[in-house]
Amino acid sequence: MEKIASCCLKAMGWTVNEFRPPEKKYVLIVAPHTSVMDFVIGRLAFWTKGLPARFFIKQEFFVFPIRRMLKALGGMPINRQQAGSVVEHSINLLNKASELALIITPEGTRKATKRWKKGFYYIAKRAGVPLYVGIVDYGNKKCTILPSPLDTDKKVEILMQELAEIYKDAKAKYPENFQLPDAGK
Repeated sequence: MEKIASCCLKAMGWTVNEFRPPEKKYVLIVAPHTSVMDFVIGRLAFWTKGLPARFFIKQEFFVFPIRRMLKALGGMPINRQQAGSVVEHSINLLNKASELALIITPEGTRKATKRWKKGFYYIAKRAGVPLYVGIVDYGNKKCTILPSPLDTDKKVEILMQELAEIYKDAKAKYPENFQLPDAGK
């Protein structure tokens, strides 16, 4: 699968940085997320690294006939009305797994929003796993995982300010739908 994914990305003009988190379990936030194509590119990028990735997709997508395919790709249905249970469920998944990359899009939507979800922070902190940052940059056609995890001992508001700085030059597929996080909200 790694070679096929690499060939697909290469044919589309995309590259993936060589970094691979040394830990077997971690949370990876990925932005910008303005298109379903972000998922396709991101999934291919993870396959190039041979990493066992899991991610949440709103439960409305888990219908016949695509439900089985989404699960095979690593998808897990999420009820976005029950945010607290998602954090607990994620922590349990990480605690039980021997190897797991839990991928989360902090915007929580493909629409423009400055109110990024903060559950990723609480999941990583409470599960005691590193929190990495991934960037899907359409401007450079590059998928990147930054080599140093974020410091979850910092307050979440400070982390959100750091994320705004990290993502400030990232180009989304639909730039009008990408806004940097508002740390104060």
